[in-house]
Amino acid sequence: MELESLIMNPAAQEASGRKKKIEKTRIASFGSRFLKLNSKPRPEGQRKGQEEFYLPVTSLDPLEVNKNSNHTNKSYEEEEEDVDDHESYRHRNSDSDESNEEEDEDDYDSQQNRRLLPSTPATIKPPLTRFFSTILNSILPSNNGMTTTPPNTQGEADTMSKDDKVIHAERDAASVDSDAAKLAEMGYTQDLERNFSKWSLLGVSFALTNSWFGISASLVTGINSGGPIVTVYGIILIALINGCAGISLAELVSAMPNSGGQYYWVSVLAPRKHMKFLAYLTGAVGYAGSIFTCASVALAIGSALMGMIQMNHPDLVIERWMVFVAYQIFNLFAWIFNCYGKTLPKVGSFFLYVSLTSFIVITITVLATSSPKQNAKFVFADFVNNTGWESNAIAFIVGLINPNWSFACLDSATHLAEEVPRPERNIPFAIMGTVAIGFVTAFLYSISMFFSMQNLDELVNTPTLVPILELYKQATGSKPGAIFLEFLVCFTGLGCQIACHTWQARLCWSFARDRGLPGSRYWSQVHPTMGIPFYAHTMSCIVVALLGLLYIGSTTAFNSMVTACIVLLYISYAIPVILLLMKGRNNIKHGPFWLGNTGLVANLVLLFWTGFTLIMYSFPYTMPVTAGTMNYVSAVYGVVFILTIGYWYARGNRTFKGGNERAAEAEQIVREFAGHGHAHF
Repeated sequence: MELESLIMNPAAQEASGRKKKIEKTRIASFGSRFLKLNSKPRPEGQRKGQEEFYLPVTSLDPLEVNKNSNHTNKSYEEEEEDVDDHESYRHRNSDSDESNEEEDEDDYDSQQNRRLLPSTPATIKPPLTRFFSTILNSILPSNNGMTTTPPNTQGEADTMSKDDKVIHAERDAASVDSDAAKLAEMGYTQDLERNFSKWSLLGVSFALTNSWFGISASLVTGINSGGPIVTVYGIILIALINGCAGISLAELVSAMPNSGGQYYWVSVLAPRKHMKFLAYLTGAVGYAGSIFTCASVALAIGSALMGMIQMNHPDLVIERWMVFVAYQIFNLFAWIFNCYGKTLPKVGSFFLYVSLTSFIVITITVLATSSPKQNAKFVFADFVNNTGWESNAIAFIVGLINPNWSFACLDSATHLAEEVPRPERNIPFAIMGTVAIGFVTAFLYSISMFFSMQNLDELVNTPTLVPILELYKQATGSKPGAIFLEFLVCFTGLGCQIACHTWQARLCWSFARDRGLPGSRYWSQVHPTMGIPFYAHTMSCIVVALLGLLYIGSTTAFNSMVTACIVLLYISYAIPVILLLMKGRNNIKHGPFWLGNTGLVANLVLLFWTGFTLIMYSFPYTMPVTAGTMNYVSAVYGVVFILTIGYWYARGNRTFKGGNERAAEAEQIVREFAGHGHAHF
């Protein structure tokens, strides 16, 4: 029996004369819960071909080209497939399943071309693709015994009648069913509930990036490395660059929505010879970036708390251990909040409003109370170089770390792909919405703060160690007023920390699901009552707590780790983008969000900026260099890659689940889905 026929899901015809009714893919969840569906069995005697819906499972190539479809211009409610289209698709996949796969890579490419739609010509690889392929084959280890790529056919969208209005709840149920079906094709079960909506997803995504909060927390870096203009113009530059990063991520997640995010895309796009290692490397680098980001946010709000205490007690001299204690308090708070999985969507939405409200209150208050105002030349033209670098260009680049950190973590929404319905549409919305809101808030906020600044030297040398708190005091002329405004920043930061842990817990869980970490059998579990990856979340929080010890030892080393989180995340974005260009952007099945040539430009900008930051962000922050002012980010890279590659050769190359294993599991999962579907219906 053909595999596709196992998940055939007929719908009963109604006698009322309706032309068509929404078809529901009947998929049961095999994680901690079962999806409860409302599908009717096909009436006995109904012939094959009468309003039947087939969910095809591809043979090998999960990203079959479909140039004839234009997902971008079709609304979700208007997507409708004809029964004959499903039949032809099913037979086309059946034919490709019967073809023999050869070990030689050239034969594999020719088989991929034979599996294209009949109307789609085979695509010749451009010179850029051959260039990247040559580099990969020469420097990367190959996968022995890996012969397939994981299946990732997006499946067919729920068929909807153009003539009838579908009840909202009924549409959502069908969407969840379809999402679970697509996940089954990838080789995974639906272990998490899809509790997030489009807006709560945007809330979590923006709560994490929270660009105006990032500007507040890291203001001193920009002030010393060029003054206000580095932050003002840096925000514009970084927003454009991260817009390109957001487009690149949004296109990929729209085509391949999976909680694994970057490393899953690599496992689909990479050549078979290097697929397993590259997927593992991407997952490890992305997870390290998420852990470092959590640590940096905990330090930012811990420092803000101690700054407020010091302003109330001017005789207090802030010691590192005090900030460390505050760091651990906020880390613990974030752990507690993330233990209640069903409340996370509401928490995300709540902190979105908290962030926007705090931004409005602080901006208006500071502008209204500060007097006199700085002139426009100070904000937009004066360059202040206190770094010791003779080159203002180097000082400017070093100062870009401030706005760049403020726009980091754009991939956070991609790791919630299995907790939101219609992720191929909702996640791109969250990513691009985060960039847009982040730019508007950060740009207006920074301009307002710099116009209200009174004394730059006092900001740099403030005993609170929190320059933005000193700025609030200068603007309002009141300690209580400054502390209240800083409390709003700190409370917004708590939402950022909670979102950070939501993100890193999902990344850890999904990576452990493919056995990418030591102890994966524990971290890959979803708690049966909490409905979250509790063990992955707890383990990651413990790692973040331990990283706080680095701050006690050396603030410079800790700051280098913060810089590393920016670049490591860029690297995890760049690897799948390189592989996408190697494979050919038109050689994959596009998702609803696809920007064509604009997306290509975004890909190239992202790759350029990744290489640029990898080199330029390694420069010392100040000159001359001493042990206390050295930028140790290169050492952080070294530790991350030594641990990652060391574990790969020690154990990971045997335990990490590649495309071959997932392809086999996908077939088994689909069979079990079908069996339970018949049993329950």
